[in-house]
Amino acid sequence: MSVVPQGRSVQTLYRDFREGNLLVNRKYQRKLVWTIPEKQALIDSILKGYPIPLILFAERPEVHGRGKFEIIDGIQRLNAIFNFIDNAFDYNGNYFDVSEFARAKQAAESNIFEAAKGVPLLAKQDCANYLDYQLAVTVYPTSDESKITDVFGRINSGGRQLSYQEQRQAGVVSDFAKVVRTVASEIRGDVSKDLLLLSEMPEISVDTAKEPHGYGIKAEQTFWCKQGVLSIKQLRESEDEQTIADIAASIIGKKPFPFSKELLDRCYDRDSVDGKEIEKQLATYGSEKLAKEIKACFSVLKQAIEDTSDAPNYLRSKVRPGTAYPIKAPFYAIFMAFFHLLVDKKKSPDQPQKIMGALADLDDKLEKGTHYETTENRQKNINLTTGLIQNFFVDKVPPALGHGPSLVIDFENALRRSRIETPRYEFKQGILQLDSKRAIEKDLLTRLAETACGIANLGPDSDGYIFLGVADRKAHAERINQLDGITYRQIADQFLVGIDREAKILKITVEDYLKKIVSSFQNGPISEPLKSHLLSSFDAITVHGLTTIRIKVPAQKDVSFVSGKAYSREGSTTIQIEGQRLVALTKLFH
Repeated sequence: MSVVPQGRSVQTLYRDFREGNLLVNRKYQRKLVWTIPEKQALIDSILKGYPIPLILFAERPEVHGRGKFEIIDGIQRLNAIFNFIDNAFDYNGNYFDVSEFARAKQAAESNIFEAAKGVPLLAKQDCANYLDYQLAVTVYPTSDESKITDVFGRINSGGRQLSYQEQRQAGVVSDFAKVVRTVASEIRGDVSKDLLLLSEMPEISVDTAKEPHGYGIKAEQTFWCKQGVLSIKQLRESEDEQTIADIAASIIGKKPFPFSKELLDRCYDRDSVDGKEIEKQLATYGSEKLAKEIKACFSVLKQAIEDTSDAPNYLRSKVRPGTAYPIKAPFYAIFMAFFHLLVDKKKSPDQPQKIMGALADLDDKLEKGTHYETTENRQKNINLTTGLIQNFFVDKVPPALGHGPSLVIDFENALRRSRIETPRYEFKQGILQLDSKRAIEKDLLTRLAETACGIANLGPDSDGYIFLGVADRKAHAERINQLDGITYRQIADQFLVGIDREAKILKITVEDYLKKIVSSFQNGPISEPLKSHLLSSFDAITVHGLTTIRIKVPAQKDVSFVSGKAYSREGSTTIQIEGQRLVALTKLFH
């Protein structure tokens, strides 16, 4: 079979872009990484009529339908081309004239992007030439995803613009690569499904304050950069994934990974001895267990740091004071010490301030490696770090692992994910009315049961969540600030306000507040097995000193009811369904 390039104009591809026909498979694709100057250089080539590299698509009609294409090569170029039309940046001080292109004008008028106003615009003829420019596009038809990833790997593994970690990940879909990518995404705050529209890629790409693109992940706000573990450049080059790979290999190998670039390269090569061994170790340990434990330890460590200080670079200032260099090596020792105490010993941190105090000047106490880190030296560093902090960990019931503190990252990502999966998430600021009387809102607890039923009836594919202590409107958060004197925290589009303030008004403990909610579900007319599943799915999560109640709504195998009535969700609204809609819902489960 031969694949022949064909010419496609910029305006034709923009139409595909806006109609959702250009897809990005995150199993093998990287994030958007081009800088503004790199984008402007491409626009310069197009406007001068110079040829640019070929765009490569994969077509899988049996999976995505006809007319939809996975981008194998050219994601950065296409993003830059469409960004320029969407007025995301200028060329020689001039912005694309949206009025010269009906589809772009329509998108701007629909508030999909904001058209530039009061600025110099590109000449009409240049706009026409830009839209008419013919891109060389090759469409590779295949039903085999493994062939697509193989092609991607062959194209990109030698790419000079790819970092070492990006080269490792290119075209690799091993279980180890998958768990590393997934966990790194969760910790970074980049939460999404595996298949995205090209137009959705900015939401999961890394932005910086010095060079803002409007991307969803703010580098300075990620754990990695905020605590000085990695530089912004290192984050953009996926060194967070490299760090997770290092940690994961150490955990499943049951000893510190003797880190070197070459050995980690071989771990990503499924045909190598090391690649086969790490896949075997992961199969024995369990991918889901590994991901859960790494995220839980990150959550507890993050909480311990932020309970002590919310200042930027706080961890680095303790571990290696007076420097702006990243602290990758000390962080590895700290994380593995936390992992040993939390997972192996089942301890819980009790005095965060003393833990952070014990880590003062840690970098000076550690044995250093250069190109190669030995297992022996790394174990000594972990033992030393463990010895410094272990007295500030205690036995607790329940332990931190698997409960409140360890759920912080999952909690924050749920708030981010709710943008995309709105029907599966419900946010309530609390159970009290926002007036001067502060009485319990009438029928709220009954409506919570109906909401849980509605989320469960969305289908048997995934879980949903109800959060108490999170406002979905800034006006409500501001009102709570006035009434209760608490400082809210914004995470994604939601506002963390906590339920501690309501427990205080009701003159009960947070534990009794939680029991009140649990009791309403226990005594409510919710059908089984949903009721039993809900009663075992309550968690209290404290973030920034504010306690939130999370109610997980597990995926069900059959339709659920409250008082014999079925409910579902339309966006963020819970509705009763009957008749033909109920019949259709039943078919969804069978």
